This record gives sequence, structure tokens and C-alpha cells, in this order.
Amino acid sequence: MKLFAIHGGHFACDGGALFGAIPKPLWSKVYPSDDNNVTRLTMRCLLIDQGERKILIEAGVGDHYPDKVKRNNGHEETDALPKSLAAKGYSVDDITDVVFTHLHWDHCNGAVVSEQGELKLLFPNATHWCSQKQWEHSKISNPRERAAYHYHILNFLKEEGRMHLVEDDGELFPGFSVRMYDGHTPGQMIPFIEADGKTYVYMADFIPTAAHVPIVWLAAYDLYPVSSMAEKEPFLKEAADKNYILFFEHDYYTECATVEWTDRGPKLKDKFPF
Repeated sequence: MKLFAIHGGHFACDGGALFGAIPKPLWSKVYPSDDNNVTRLTMRCLLIDQGERKILIEAGVGDHYPDKVKRNNGHEETDALPKSLAAKGYSVDDITDVVFTHLHWDHCNGAVVSEQGELKLLFPNATHWCSQKQWEHSKISNPRERAAYHYHILNFLKEEGRMHLVEDDGELFPGFSVRMYDGHTPGQMIPFIEADGKTYVYMADFIPTAAHVPIVWLAAYDLYPVSSMAEKEPFLKEAADKNYILFFEHDYYTECATVEWTDRGPKLKDKFPF
């Protein structure tokens, strides 16, 4: 098994949105922002090469938007995904499976390409995966979250992308299992990958950056913050006990980290490049 970090482009968001109720004097010490309070984020995908099966986790935001939307959201390098794959020796045709942790636009819209008003699959040979719970939730989401779902893209993925809906925790592929977490959005599907005697956990929006390791440090984007805290605590205790490597999708500055459990809760142990 080979693992590769794949660059899916950069974006940005307001620091208050990224850290919710945490005051800026605290979060700005560990995650910088510019003079407009804008923080820089990334879309870091993960490629798992198992020989015949080549699994990509997430697909970035894609390039479906007018310049104003891209400017307001700090979208950069919207064609980064195929370029990054090519730099590692892969093409979009090589990908056999694309796993979406959830269906917000910055996680899955890049799996579809708009060409002269028509939609095409970026990964034409791939089966696409997400949780049943997230798929159903995307159709009935509340007004606060609804803008994160682009239904014409999601419906195209379901119809043309051989979308497989996962109902329960468990193994999807050898050495590759998922668990469901509901605090950020119902049915967020977090991958656990066993490789070389280590466990890598793809954090998605469960813990979007290394700065979000403390239990109460939550993004304002979490629909159910109390649930998020209740989910984070046992996971981080387990991660500390078993020395999991946390792989951050959105942290522009930190790719991976381990954690330890202290009398005051979870704490970053080591930060390092993937």
C-alpha cells in the first residue's frame, strides 16, 4: 500500500467562522489571519494505492463558479487535482474509487467538470462513495447549510458516478475502514487507513486543522456543536492511546499530527509533514 497527499487547491474563510466562539486573541496565536480576518485553508486529498485499486479521498471544490464566488471564497488552483495526481505519476483514469467524507461543495464538487455547460466525471472509471445518512440529509438540509450543497452536481454524481451509499461503520476496502460522525453534518464518514503498522485518520471537517484539537475549539460550520464535542473526546482519547496519525484536510500549515491526553484534555504532541 502506498499513500500520497494530493493537492486539491486552496481557499479561505473568515477566522470567526473557522473558530466559532473562540476569541481571536486565542486562535490567532495558533492560526494566522490577514488584516481582514481571513484565514488561509487548503484542500488536501489522500490517495491510497493498493495496486489494482486506487482510492482517492475527497475531490476539492472544482471550477463551477463565477469569478465573484471564487474571489469571495479565496479559491485558487481549481485545476490542481489532476496536476497533483500527474506529479505523483497517476492520471484521473487510474482512480477506481473516490470516497467523500460528506457532500459539502469543497469536498466533492471537484469530482465533476463543467465543459461548455455540460457536466462530466473527472474520474470516469471510479465508483464514488458517501454515507447514506449524509446523502439523505443533503436533500432536507436547513437554510443555514443548504448553500454548501450543489444539487445538480450531486445528482449527476449519483446518476453517472456509480455512487455507493454506505450505511454503517466498517471496512470499505482492505485496511480502509470508516466511522460516522454527526456533529459537523449528519453522516460525515471519517476514513481510518492501516499502513506500515500505523493508523492514519483523515480528519475532514471533524477536526479541520491542528488548532481544532482542543475539545471546545469548533468551527461555526458545525451544525451540532455539542455533538461535535461529545464525538471528539472519545476519539482523541483513542488517538492518543493508539498513537494515530491525524491527517488534516484543511490545515494550510500542518499536514499531520499526533496527540496526547493530559489532565486538561487533548494536546498536540508532534506536528510533521506527511
